[in-house]
Amino acid sequence: MIEFQYKREKENILISLKTDSTQIGTFHRIATIIYALKMDILSGELSTVIEQGREFTIDSFILQADGGDTTQAAFKLGMMMDSLFSKNTKFEEILEKLQIQEPAIATFFRETPEFIFSDLPERNETCLYLESSAGRGLLYYVSRILMQNQINIRTATIETDFETGRAKDSFYLTDVSGKMFASSDLADKIRREILAPIQSNSR
Repeated sequence: MIEFQYKREKENILISLKTDSTQIGTFHRIATIIYALKMDILSGELSTVIEQGREFTIDSFILQADGGDTTQAAFKLGMMMDSLFSKNTKFEEILEKLQIQEPAIATFFRETPEFIFSDLPERNETCLYLESSAGRGLLYYVSRILMQNQINIRTATIETDFETGRAKDSFYLTDVSGKMFASSDLADKIRREILAPIQSNSR
């Protein structure tokens, strides 16, 4: 199930979606489609809510489309979202059709990025604050590593500082057991994996 809406916001696209798909990797699937359609997430809010005993993912994003054709890009995005959350379509099949090229990771980390993990006992969640150079594909890349480590994104705030060209994103996370993990080896593992391409190039 998915509810998808969009409208033009000056030169950008404002989209909102609601789905009953709340499993680990849901945001990565969304970020993958956005990246594949050559759009960039400038800002956004991700949330998980409970309605009548059921969990839903409710997200809103402001997107920038390459080439400026916002209407066509939004139409394609809506079509892809329907396929993405269809029970008859496998995500792997969508990936094969898209033939995604990996983003240039070095563009995100031209300057030393900030990765701050902190546990929030009052929420029973771990906050990951990520600050780095902004660029199309950053969230696709980071969300994939979180998914591969079985990390659940409960909520998130995505921001771009246009004066500095920096992404300033906060993710509120739990591990596969629904627990905090900032003080565990898992946080260090995620940090190493995100920075691995940069560290290998510096050798």
